[in-house]
Amino acid sequence: MRLFLLSHDTENGVYHLSSKERRYLFSVLRMNVNDVFTATDKDGNYYKAFLFSDDAMTVERTEDPDATLNDGLSSFRGPFFPVTMFISLLKGKKNETEIRMLTEMGVARIVLMETEFTEGKWNEHMAERTDAIIREAVQQSGSRKPVLSGPVSFSQALSMAEGTVLILHQSARGKTESLPEALRSAQDHVSCFIGPEGGFSDEECSEAENQGAIPVLLKTNILRAETAAVYTASALQTILHDRV
Repeated sequence: MRLFLLSHDTENGVYHLSSKERRYLFSVLRMNVNDVFTATDKDGNYYKAFLFSDDAMTVERTEDPDATLNDGLSSFRGPFFPVTMFISLLKGKKNETEIRMLTEMGVARIVLMETEFTEGKWNEHMAERTDAIIREAVQQSGSRKPVLSGPVSFSQALSMAEGTVLILHQSARGKTESLPEALRSAQDHVSCFIGPEGGFSDEECSEAENQGAIPVLLKTNILRAETAAVYTASALQTILHDRV
């Protein structure tokens, strides 16, 4: 379901809207003063929100978010199979686009990596922009806010992986499987590694395979790194949908 995401604490049960939040509520969602709708916070708690003026609303914890859910904000209500996407730092604003799309698709966790062929950089400004992008994607799509971490080294990323671990490679390797084949035994979590523009090195693939990762070759055209991440996350959610 599509929800309004609270960005800060309330004052005695009153939530004061920023100019950006006001514009979103009134111009994008077409809300009106005196409307009641469902809000959520970063911890996944639900609230009954009452918009009593053009710049403030009351919020009250609720265990029944559907009771105040605006029909116009409804969408698929999940849940999604838990997926962690490990993505390499990319040049320019490619990671921002990638993270926005992964958030909209309901990915549970996103981990940024620095790999052998990584060319992208990361700084505090990018982190702030990405946090804002995730917030907007959550409000637009109704997904839960994913956990974003990193950048970490490739070896550190491998140590963070859980469940069925997949590593996408740009060419077939000895134990390469298709995506459906690799997911045959996936039950509780999938961790998927996507390389940078130059792909993973053979040494990185060997390191991952030695730790139990399954090399996967997508049966599709040659994809940009950011496209591969979005394509794969979408395929994972489709294949794993019935296992939630």
